[in-house]
Amino acid sequence: MAAEAGPAPADGWNRERKLALVQQIVHAYKKVQDHDGAIIDPYSGAERYYSTPAYAMAAAVLVDAGQLELLDSAAAALSHSIDAVVKGSAPDHHPDFYPVLMMRAYMLLKSHRPEQAAIWAEALRTIDPEEDYVFTMTKMNNANRMINWNAIMISGEYLRWREQLASVNTAWMDRYLEAYHLPRFTALGLYQDGPLDRPNSPFSYDIATRYHLGVMLDAGYEGAVADALRDRLRDGAFSSLLMLSPLGEIPPRGRSSQHQWNEAAAAYVCSLHAALASEAGDSVMAGAFARAANRCFEAVERWLMPDGRLKIVRNEYAPEQRHGYEIYTNHTCYNLWTAAALAHACLRDPGESIIPAYLPSEIGDRVLQTDGWFETVLASVPGQQIVLHTALNDPYTIPGMVRIQQAGLPGLIGPSAAGHAQAGFTEFAEGVVQPLSYCPAWMTPDGVWHSLAQGIPSGSDYDRDAGIDPACGGGSIVYEAEAPIAAAENESGNKLNKAMAGSGVKAVESAGQNAFQITWKGHFSGISAVRGRYVQRADELIVTYEFEGRIEAAGALIPLMYSDGQEQAVVTHTERSVRTAYRGAYVESEACNPGVNVKLDPQAVASRNGLLKQARMEAYGAQQLTFTVRLGSM
Repeated sequence: MAAEAGPAPADGWNRERKLALVQQIVHAYKKVQDHDGAIIDPYSGAERYYSTPAYAMAAAVLVDAGQLELLDSAAAALSHSIDAVVKGSAPDHHPDFYPVLMMRAYMLLKSHRPEQAAIWAEALRTIDPEEDYVFTMTKMNNANRMINWNAIMISGEYLRWREQLASVNTAWMDRYLEAYHLPRFTALGLYQDGPLDRPNSPFSYDIATRYHLGVMLDAGYEGAVADALRDRLRDGAFSSLLMLSPLGEIPPRGRSSQHQWNEAAAAYVCSLHAALASEAGDSVMAGAFARAANRCFEAVERWLMPDGRLKIVRNEYAPEQRHGYEIYTNHTCYNLWTAAALAHACLRDPGESIIPAYLPSEIGDRVLQTDGWFETVLASVPGQQIVLHTALNDPYTIPGMVRIQQAGLPGLIGPSAAGHAQAGFTEFAEGVVQPLSYCPAWMTPDGVWHSLAQGIPSGSDYDRDAGIDPACGGGSIVYEAEAPIAAAENESGNKLNKAMAGSGVKAVESAGQNAFQITWKGHFSGISAVRGRYVQRADELIVTYEFEGRIEAAGALIPLMYSDGQEQAVVTHTERSVRTAYRGAYVESEACNPGVNVKLDPQAVASRNGLLKQARMEAYGAQQLTFTVRLGSM
């Protein structure tokens, strides 16, 4: 399919432009570096998390690219970072994130400062990973806690071993990787972060962990599990390509969603696999991955502020308001961690000789049902992607359609995130915390309205750190495609389609639409099951909800983008339709049933992107409700 479509148009991204984006962030934070080399967060007045080693790494990449005016600054930041690990003084108890950053900085700077490099090397040799980091079995003695922190630490420790600065070989890494990390990968190559018995599986920590393990493999790791790890990362990279929206964003799910570093990590994964595909002679996959990497850079650049810093979460609130931030989110740290990941992508930039190919979300029609506990369905027709969550008992990741993104329109218009049943880790400057997605709603005979977004009570307290066992509370979902998987046309001309057919993806050639249904079953108030049928076309989305049980009215909740913290949308409605207009675009939902009323809730609902408004379509005496969703430019 990608080969038949021909090369994608040039998008203006090359290595120089990518380095320029990194440079703007680095120079913005050079201004807050103290005399010891530490980067001081202007909002708290202190060094936070791993800001300093992230700065050192990103600045070192720029030095390596010829910006020697940053050499003193990068070297000072590296010296300070090494001291923090060796002395056990890493800010906020986050030393596990240091090694990959400071080792990459060391490798790039040592030739520029050979005498200082000898001092760095001497200090680096003293590190004992089991004692100097936090997420180790020596420290925790808990397999459930060997999560992304441990994998990120190992990736840097491999670089230390490669540089002959470690006293032990890679056997200890092999044990961690085999016992605690390989079991977390799904068949699609996605990494399930969280306790092994109930991983909470955020997409952000899937991509971040695969990014770091990719750095390790690309640096030459050939330990006992190298082949198995290579297979999983290859599968995961292909899944990331399938899941990337036309705007270059990974799907929302769980904590740290819609932080800019999500797409920065994806930029590295796609850059690496573009280069690997090119080296293997696969020009189609190389072109698709290269375009995906560029889209990720563009998704980050879109949120650059005039002073060179980023809005680190996708909204326009001032950083000090912390809207959509997690409790651990730090503006300086996540600016610089983003810069470091982008800098890593620049180091693995596949070059301009690769002919770009279209993304899966730009051509063809397909549906991907993620495996494991990611509980997400993604569907795309050319230029548009929708994201549905299916989990019934997770108050942080609610069921229903949570995102619509379309090429050429603002990323938030769809909208781009749902409301939560509980805030979890997330902080909001304003708005009520309330579950809200495009989802079925119904009125029971007692006159009370319910919605799928409310899910099923789990029967246990929600633990935002550990997540929740998907079996709690009962309930199940059944996904059914309405068209068979199409056969690949030929081995060389349709590699994207061929790989998708073997990866749980439904692809329909020349159909011009996706059609599928999801049935949620469980102990809902007044009903035993509800079915959502989705027909996705380039010009409209048709949604039908059918209810099993005795109800007084069938309904649908409609989330509407209302404010990004800077610009407020204009929301209007009639008896049968509701519309939001925002930044030159609109989304309009219109009921197809006769006798439908639309009610607009005056309350503003908090979302990671700002504020949403909730509309409810109501069809009394009906057992089903159909409506359309259309997006466009004004």
